Amino acid sequence: MGRKRCSHGKRKDNCADCNLCPHGKHKRWCADCDPCPHSKLKRWCADCDPCPHSKLKRFCADCNPCPHGKRKSDCVRCNPCPHGRLKGHCAHCNPCPHGKLKGSCVDCNPCPHGKLKRHCTACSGCEHGKRKYRCAACKSARAEHPAAPEIKPDPEIKPEIKPDPEIKQEPFTIRGYFGFDR
Repeated sequence: MGRKRCSHGKRKDNCADCNLCPHGKHKRWCADCDPCPHSKLKRWCADCDPCPHSKLKRFCADCNPCPHGKRKSDCVRCNPCPHGRLKGHCAHCNPCPHGKLKGSCVDCNPCPHGKLKRHCTACSGCEHGKRKYRCAACKSARAEHPAAPEIKPDPEIKPEIKPDPEIKQEPFTIRGYFGFDR
């Protein structure tokens, strides 16, 4: 059973056009409509939803571990796709109409400047005019909260990629269905 679609072809609860707030943003992603006392979006505030490791609880590998030492949602062995990749990062399992990974397609996630929306500094940049994750000033401001230790994959464990089995099938006929062509 799928989720309801809006007239824009998106999931109804994810459509920014159907769920606009008075500030021109999606209601769920507006820090003015859903604020915390720290003037951040409530669901993204590490001070409102902390873990003992001073990180946002849902992104902490120590609070959400898998048996392989990673964060459960980022573990290929806990969330595999049939192609041996992380389920949400496989272009075969999550394709867009253009054959690319749904979240990485410029045609499906455009900005008015012709770039991938998350890579456009004009649409989603920081106040310094750079991408947030590449800005040294923004990184130093986030450095107060220590990052999770880097977990390297085991070199001896490689994901097994199985080829798709070939299915040989005779064309369907009514006579064959009832057994008259034998």
